[in-house]
Amino acid sequence: MKKNKNILLMSALILVAAFVGLIYYALKPPKGDRYYLPENYSGWICVSYNVNDAPQLETEDGFLVHKILPNGLLKTSSDPRLSPKSNEYFYYSEEGIRRADKIKHGGGYSVQKKGQKEINFHFWVISSNNNSDYEKYIKNLGVDFEPECGPWVK
Repeated sequence: MKKNKNILLMSALILVAAFVGLIYYALKPPKGDRYYLPENYSGWICVSYNVNDAPQLETEDGFLVHKILPNGLLKTSSDPRLSPKSNEYFYYSEEGIRRADKIKHGGGYSVQKKGQKEINFHFWVISSNNNSDYEKYIKNLGVDFEPECGPWVK
């Protein structure tokens, strides 16, 4: 009987510890990617990982640094950090760097061709507060849509 109580007590402690760990992880996910986008960028971002002869991503405060070119592209030989993780977004310009507080993003997906190690991530970014870019460029895209990387032509 005492053995069963010990098993039950140990099981309850493990469940409580797992629950607390899950809550902590959900509230404070590990650091992921820090994106530096051209000032007021709106369009598709395309990042290619595991690209031979491309530079490695640097780290900054525990984040992998992704400096996106004005054409919306980045190629790196680094591996991607997979979800869940916390990401940060900044804008860069000749005047300096500022946090992208009101950025909208989504549509993220990845593609890896069979037998290749290169992985391509695609997602869109909207710098404005209005929904016109979303309505015009994103809302009615089909499932088989393949984005054209780069800023949206206005």
